Amino acid sequence: MEIQLQTILQPDPEICVEEALYFHRMGEEICFDGYFNLFYIEKWKRYTRLEKLQLSIKTAGYQMLRLFHNRECVDEIKLEESKHVYTIEFPWEKYTEGVFWFSLVPDEKCKMQQISGYYMGVCEEVAHVAIGIDICTYRREEYVLRNLKILCERVLQNEELQVSKALWGYIIDNGKTLDAYEPLQQYLKAWQARISVIPNKNAGGAGGFTRGMLEVLEDKEERQLTHVVLMDDDAVLEPDLFVRMYGFLCVVKPEWKDIILGGTMLREDKPYLLFASGETWSKGLIKNANKNLDVREYENATRENLITTKLEKTLYSGWWCCCYSLNVIREDNLPIPLFLHHDDIEFGLRNQKNGIVFLNGISVWHRYFEDLPPGSNLYYDIRNDLIEITQQYDRKTAKKYLWSFYWKRLAVRVARNKKDEVYWAIQGANDFLKGSEWLWKQDPEQLHKKIRNVGYDCIIQRWCESVKICCRLLITRKKVITDYQTNMSKYTIKKAWIKYLGL
Repeated sequence: MEIQLQTILQPDPEICVEEALYFHRMGEEICFDGYFNLFYIEKWKRYTRLEKLQLSIKTAGYQMLRLFHNRECVDEIKLEESKHVYTIEFPWEKYTEGVFWFSLVPDEKCKMQQISGYYMGVCEEVAHVAIGIDICTYRREEYVLRNLKILCERVLQNEELQVSKALWGYIIDNGKTLDAYEPLQQYLKAWQARISVIPNKNAGGAGGFTRGMLEVLEDKEERQLTHVVLMDDDAVLEPDLFVRMYGFLCVVKPEWKDIILGGTMLREDKPYLLFASGETWSKGLIKNANKNLDVREYENATRENLITTKLEKTLYSGWWCCCYSLNVIREDNLPIPLFLHHDDIEFGLRNQKNGIVFLNGISVWHRYFEDLPPGSNLYYDIRNDLIEITQQYDRKTAKKYLWSFYWKRLAVRVARNKKDEVYWAIQGANDFLKGSEWLWKQDPEQLHKKIRNVGYDCIIQRWCESVKICCRLLITRKKVITDYQTNMSKYTIKKAWIKYLGL
């Protein structure tokens, strides 16, 4: 059976117009060796049952097509004037690493050139795949409308795409405002059988995404759903991510059926810069080997750590785009209610044993947030990181890392006399020390409003509170670690979440 694996992409004014992300020009020759049109061999070889890889294209105005492995031309095909549809095989059996791509040489006699098509896979056995799209939003009506239009017009109504019948949308409305947004309501009428808008308690990203997971699990049998993809409401979608996701999952090997499909994130302000293609977490620190990598350059788009499979058990994916099997997301394996920040990290680390893969083109563009001041999000960064440490290490190790992680972050802010940040750092640790049961008893929206009101105006008070919280952490951390490690699993189940969300 033939499966669409990747669409041949070109610059698109509604998505991205950076030509070098798609192809490069070498004189008259058009080299489709841009980031979005490369085919990562090692990952498809390791995780899938592909038997053949083909290029299925329609062309006009070209005289020659060349196939490449890395920088070596491995085949040349003369194109006929009278023929416009071609199916060409890559030497799939010959290579195990690197990238495939192709180039086209224009026919000088033709004034206009056209190309469309796919990388196609041939596989005898194809798995059933149906995906629920879980989008969490809070008062971002215009963003939701923009992405819904991309999803529906580019994917759902494009019957040429095999994935078009395999997607269902679940928009979790934490702000409960979408019902009153008329442009969206008019648009939804045409897609009400495939797209659901679900009002939800404002329990942050963690609560919104988990509500979406619960809805997908509820519909699992009726719609024969196999996976759920989590997506931010304000990310700009590359619609072909659904083609690539579906194609990969259809041909994945049985031993990798529950592998996580991570999403790469590019910067919305500089769309040629890769912000993340998987990150690592250790002792409370996030490391990103690819931050601000210019993937217009072929050498960067084919970097070893982007095309290798060696990192499959060390990386996690942010929830700007991340696809999980419903064998992983279950009624007894749901996120922790961290409101925002680190909910994706904790869940990703918890399920790391399933492996993760990042494919070029399973991508979104997102607002760049690294240069923004931390604000009250620092509270969540501190509190949630401390919780993660208790979940990732044994008690003795967690005890050591808790202390080293916290005092350094507090000390820097005290030394710089950043009163707001000192307050949030102290409150984050203070609430962490209240234990797992306290976390689950909170009204998350009221807590969020409360921590945004900064205290500790007096520098003497800030110093005193800093000393107090450090002493409390030193004295009680062993007991608190035991609490989180013993009790947290009670709250990552459907019954607990239904109560937490007031369903």
